[in-house]
Amino acid sequence: MCVCFAAVGAMAWLGVAVAQPPATATAPIALQGDGPYYRLALPLGIYAHAAYGDLRDLRMRNAAGNAVPYAWLRNEAAAPQFTSKDVPIFALPASASGTADSAEDASLGFRVRPDGSLALARKPARKPAEAAQWLIDASQLKGGLLQARFDVAPEARGLFAFRLEASDDLRKWLPVGSEEQLVRLAHGGQTIERLAVELGGVHARFLRLRWSDPQNGAPLTGVAIDSVQEVEPVAPLQWTGALMPERCGTDHCDYALPRGLPVESLRIDLADVNTLAQVGVSGLLAATPAAAEPAFVPRNPLYALRHQQRRPAPAASSPGEVPLLDTVVYRLAQAGGEARSPLLALDGRSYSHVRLRTAGPVSVLGPTPPAIAVGATPRTLVFLAQGAAPYSLAWNVAPEKNVVQGASPGAALSLATLLPGYSASKPVAAGEASVTLPPAPVAAVEAVVAAAAQLPVPVQPDPFRKWWLWGALGVGLLLLAGMAWSLFASLRKDRALAD
Repeated sequence: MCVCFAAVGAMAWLGVAVAQPPATATAPIALQGDGPYYRLALPLGIYAHAAYGDLRDLRMRNAAGNAVPYAWLRNEAAAPQFTSKDVPIFALPASASGTADSAEDASLGFRVRPDGSLALARKPARKPAEAAQWLIDASQLKGGLLQARFDVAPEARGLFAFRLEASDDLRKWLPVGSEEQLVRLAHGGQTIERLAVELGGVHARFLRLRWSDPQNGAPLTGVAIDSVQEVEPVAPLQWTGALMPERCGTDHCDYALPRGLPVESLRIDLADVNTLAQVGVSGLLAATPAAAEPAFVPRNPLYALRHQQRRPAPAASSPGEVPLLDTVVYRLAQAGGEARSPLLALDGRSYSHVRLRTAGPVSVLGPTPPAIAVGATPRTLVFLAQGAAPYSLAWNVAPEKNVVQGASPGAALSLATLLPGYSASKPVAAGEASVTLPPAPVAAVEAVVAAAAQLPVPVQPDPFRKWWLWGALGVGLLLLAGMAWSLFASLRKDRALAD
């Protein structure tokens, strides 16, 4: 009996795991609308909390703590439809103060054709070189506006700063993003052009471009707009903070990313002015990817559009490296301000690191390596408000051990299961929900720590356990020696009695 208890104690000391419920954390959910279904866009901060990068451990709970059924949106929706179209543009004058307002736009006398497009009723358009602003007619496009591609006169050189506004009636205008730039420069024997601007999927019939300096506007000769029609609405892009390189080699720098974050957009911030370099952008996959990870559905239609137009990426230089694109990054001082390289659209996959590989030594990026920021579209789910409110979002604080493979209670369902009569070609009718996450755990504040945890690290044996095992072996040898000595003494005693 004592031997049995000793064996049980030894097994516990040696770390034989006993299955226990995983520790979980929760965050409250606020509802808006009548339900019974609600759409919830998850903040990017969820990746710092959840135990798994693919968010498989997320659960929805009601007031009683019971699981609420939910499904991921956009995994089963119909494929987006892209459209590229040259659109009409109209040169507009400036006011006496050098700016323009909606009243002056109305005085130009636009009339609406039967198809909804615009035509000038009076006052001919200004010459392109004299225009302080431009009206862009996007009324014939359907869906969200992805990007505008500008054509400028061949002789135009410089940096042309502007702001974009959107309207459906030519009276109320809302800003689209922040100040942007059109760039055409010659530097170090290279020609730098930036003539495309992201529009962020805005839905609008008209755009207005207003030069920041009306006396220094580019003479536009044409505008083309790429748009996309998607069944499900897309949540706005969210950005991480500045990320510094985890390590740099002779010709590259690697940046650790938050675990599981889908990389859809990249901003490279060069530290030094008057820096220009050609770089290749690659994603590094984790050496030990999570098992049974679902197939990723790209969430960045702009990348899909540009990917069809660019040449094939070069072969990877190391295992697990996925080449994404080649580009020129720059930060140049100009008379009208600094010219900075634009945002880069990426494929939306999850990588452990982003690598910037230079054509020469990494010092071409400047004495101080650049910082980067990563943008991603939040994952969106829809859930059924089953049971009493309030509802909450729950997740595991650490990966489970000794998990038996199979469907876990409360795991995500398919949309067809959650929504009877679901059609991939129709949007889901649901109210809106929002979640307030707690501060990120200390271990996840640094994105470097979170991503580095995915890389294979040799497991170091526990020194205490090592010496304990040696001690157990020594005790066993002593026991064997004692048994042998006892047997030898018994044999000698029997022989003495026989004599």
